[in-house]
Amino acid sequence: MRERNKAFFDSLSDKELVELLLANDQDAIEYLFFYRCNGMFAHIINSIFHSQGQKEELITEFYLLISQNNWEKLRSFEFKSKLDTWLTVIAVRFFKKKHISQTKLVAIDPQLIVETKKNETDDYDVINEMSRLELYKAIDQLSKPRERYALLADLTGKRAEDIAEEMGCTVAAVYNLTKKARLELKSKMQEKKLV
Repeated sequence: MRERNKAFFDSLSDKELVELLLANDQDAIEYLFFYRCNGMFAHIINSIFHSQGQKEELITEFYLLISQNNWEKLRSFEFKSKLDTWLTVIAVRFFKKKHISQTKLVAIDPQLIVETKKNETDDYDVINEMSRLELYKAIDQLSKPRERYALLADLTGKRAEDIAEEMGCTVAAVYNLTKKARLELKSKMQEKKLV
């Protein structure tokens, strides 16, 4: 920050700070994203990605999301909560979605999935009929992020124990989440065929 100091920005109300952001005030942008909320973003990134290695890059991506299209996302903030609380919710959603999209970079072979899993459930018949792109799109539409992540991790060949450790839950919970995700995936694909 060039001229104004941290104490100046700390004294601003959320409304005053938002007005400065909407005016593209570089000092206000730097203060909010890289001073005031930096610790909160770092905590979220660490709990989702289990690493601080890409923190600055991810915070910059989050800033770009909030500021794109003339601060369209920020303009939706209605001051019904504190700005930090609102940013926390948006950041958690953004970083989880980013993490899930990164897991999609691992190639999934639907035929291999069918061959290795067909004895567990008939849900893999649906997966077998889908192209990789269709599979990704369908998984992305599942309603619960934890189920989406568990299924993606399972389909990429990760062991249930490793998934449980990443998600901070039990192995039984991973099996439950993947089973629910498969059932929802099967239901969505059956609905698609009826249309």
